[in-house]
Amino acid sequence: MKQSNYLYRALTPFLSLLLVSLVSCDDLLNLNEVPRDLVNADQVFQNEAFADALVADLYAGFPFTSFDDFDGMLGHHDLGTQRGGGFTSCRTHGGMDINSDCEGLWDYEYIRELNFFIESIRESPLSESFKRQREGEVRVLRAAVFFKMQKRYGGVPLVNVVLDPFEDVPEQYRVRSSEEALADFIDTELEMAAGMLMENPQETGRVNRWTAYAYKARANLWSASIAHFGTLADNRLTGIPAGRANEFYGKASAAARQVIDSGRYSLLQSSDPERTYWSVFVEDANDEVIFERIYNGVEIRHQFAHQNQPTPFSEGQGSQMNPTLELVNQYENLDGTFSAPDLGPDHLYPSGVSPWANKDPRLYATVLFEGDFYAGNLVELYEGIDPTVGGTNPDAIISEVGVTYNGKNTVGSASRRQANQFFPSTGFLLEKYIAETPLIPAGTESNNWKELRLAEMYLIVAESEFELGNPAEAAMYLNFTRERVGLIPLTEGTITRDRVRIERTSELIYEGHRWDDLRRWRTALDVLDGQIVKGVRVIYHDDSGQYYFLVIDGETVQREFRPEHYYNPITNARLETNGDLVENPGY
Repeated sequence: MKQSNYLYRALTPFLSLLLVSLVSCDDLLNLNEVPRDLVNADQVFQNEAFADALVADLYAGFPFTSFDDFDGMLGHHDLGTQRGGGFTSCRTHGGMDINSDCEGLWDYEYIRELNFFIESIRESPLSESFKRQREGEVRVLRAAVFFKMQKRYGGVPLVNVVLDPFEDVPEQYRVRSSEEALADFIDTELEMAAGMLMENPQETGRVNRWTAYAYKARANLWSASIAHFGTLADNRLTGIPAGRANEFYGKASAAARQVIDSGRYSLLQSSDPERTYWSVFVEDANDEVIFERIYNGVEIRHQFAHQNQPTPFSEGQGSQMNPTLELVNQYENLDGTFSAPDLGPDHLYPSGVSPWANKDPRLYATVLFEGDFYAGNLVELYEGIDPTVGGTNPDAIISEVGVTYNGKNTVGSASRRQANQFFPSTGFLLEKYIAETPLIPAGTESNNWKELRLAEMYLIVAESEFELGNPAEAAMYLNFTRERVGLIPLTEGTITRDRVRIERTSELIYEGHRWDDLRRWRTALDVLDGQIVKGVRVIYHDDSGQYYFLVIDGETVQREFRPEHYYNPITNARLETNGDLVENPGY
């Protein structure tokens, strides 16, 4: 196959620096030189520093969920919303149709770059150890991209070679593979890559052997769920045969155990489980992290906390992503039971968090409540004062910005009643990920995105073993994340599918999993369609010095999820570009 002599791509800072450092002043003035935005392929693959710079560029292009999408993938599902109350999103409000993809991923240009590197590094004169390691890294990136596409579309064109842009594309690369074939490719590719890679757990921003196994565990759990709960289309482009569910569950469990049993990672533990869980997401390269996107706050930066700090302590807008009442209520009690508090004017509580006292500590590390402190500052989410003496009366509530009652502002400084749109719609704020530094300037944040961490591996083993009919094994692995936060251990007799899923949600909420979980479990139609998420209106009762909570709608528009939304659309635009593609069912 013919290949172009130059990599037609803009130079990254890494590669630009190398080029400048390796040429003389005379070279820089030589007008017969190849332009500096065209990198000679032979030169790149003759030099380890150049090849590494190209790998760095491929990492930079990898579609992490990450903080760049400051609330979309993380909060647009049944347990999240955003400020203002008028929120709608493509995912949650039926926006996907024949012309509209949601959070789409169809980047064959990036896949071509990955393919080019894999083919070129093999034929280079560089050392065998260097070539194996770098090829393994890029194979993992390629397999992970195809997995992210599988989650959206089912089968896609499986292009794993460099195609000549000046020749007709062979049919096998124009048509969609079956979802089953794509799942098998991803599994095989990750197993191959794992055998090429070193352990090297210290560099959390680079792929290593355990990264490959972690993605293998995640991908096989997805495929097992599709086989178990999904429907196999007649053309097999979506769905996986039900008879393969146990095979994929077994592969998921085995791959996750490889990571766990390596001994290279450990769950963070301390006598303060709330603080420990919170620190997982703000401390970079901690012992739990398998793979993370590296930020430096300058060239590679984000503004997640800037957007999500309580508005009074944000230099920007703040309060962007809002937890819902449904999320807060789903957390388990410390005694192993589940309960939702009695709310309304007849139920007074001594503090803004008291209705949800004695729950899983991860709740308090994820959600900010009325009366909590952020970076030493009091978070006031109450929306009014009830002045009634000897009882409560919601009709008497005073709720006016700038008005006080008995020396107390009638509207909290961070509450929904403030005078602009940058305030929460549910009475709750996000604490997970948010560094304890008020007034963070836009685009300066450097804490890393945790793409893969050890806790997820325990949860994958637990879910896989439960679905395989091994409840004792499932309970043993589920208890690792439970016990580190002080929850009662489950047993073979007490573990259920619901408890497996609740534990997964409590541990992984707002990490980019929830929307995908609802789709692979095939529960999104029941959960999302017709939903209006709930929040609370926090009222301070002056006579008693206590609070009551009025349940409110957190959004004004009812949500919509249709059966076809279990897969994204291929869309008319892509069908018109490639007439060999077939649209997904229902579109």
